[in-house]
Amino acid sequence: MRRLLPLVLLTTLTTAHAAYCYDVPGEDRTLPRFQGGPRQVVEERRETDPARPGETALTIRTFTFQGGQLIQIQTQAPGDRTRTLLTLTGRAGYQSVRTGLEALFSGQGVTLADVQKQPRQSVSLTFDTQGRLTAYDGVWEDQHLRAVREQVSCTYSTAKRQVTERLTRAGAVSQVTTAQLDERGRLTRREIAATLPGPGLRNTRQTTYTYAPDGSGIRIQDEANGHKLPAMLMTTDAAGRVTHIEMADLGDVQEQWRIEYDPQGNWVRQTGTMQGQPFMTVTRRITY
Repeated sequence: MRRLLPLVLLTTLTTAHAAYCYDVPGEDRTLPRFQGGPRQVVEERRETDPARPGETALTIRTFTFQGGQLIQIQTQAPGDRTRTLLTLTGRAGYQSVRTGLEALFSGQGVTLADVQKQPRQSVSLTFDTQGRLTAYDGVWEDQHLRAVREQVSCTYSTAKRQVTERLTRAGAVSQVTTAQLDERGRLTRREIAATLPGPGLRNTRQTTYTYAPDGSGIRIQDEANGHKLPAMLMTTDAAGRVTHIEMADLGDVQEQWRIEYDPQGNWVRQTGTMQGQPFMTVTRRITY
């Protein structure tokens, strides 16, 4: 999941984000999908700032399901007393609360009831007859949990084995992604073209995914705005799941990730290290 995976990769293209319409090796979709019919998933992300090794930032996301469908995502970042709530069914909407200094110094947290009292931004999703997302009109949270309005459409071509994702963010960023799949449905190439605010500002990115014949790994090569980026190497298990990620040709930067899965096939732990030192750990408690 790119929001939680390599920080180096996050900075290579400012408009990059996890996909809505298709699967990317080593990433979760922006609206995650889970296997095995979970009832609840509690995800905890602990991040350490290299400049402040004694401090850890904790973000908690809680996914709630009903009848096998994801109906709600709640995000809590206790450090700045922030809570957000995304409801995907029924009275669909997005809500956010940021308390003032008085709450920060009093030590009083923000409850779910506090969030639900706030004005709600509308959210809508549509799906095709195969259960695939065709449109999303709602919000996207940046790394600071700020809500940005986002509209997405997904177009699927079986004949071409192609998925096209069109995205508009805050009415200012326009992005078109073309994802090419192989006969097994695996992503082999994606091309991103983004138009940014300002005259003539445009970002492009091409990514190629090469799979080892024996199924043991994937090599990912990126090119952003005409410049080749360091390759990323992934190790996969017998089920094709990514278990290890490392950056190649990046000099002294040795960023690696380890990923562990439960028997249902959902990842439950991701550990990121830089120069051998952990900087982020993400764990999931899944209730089936």
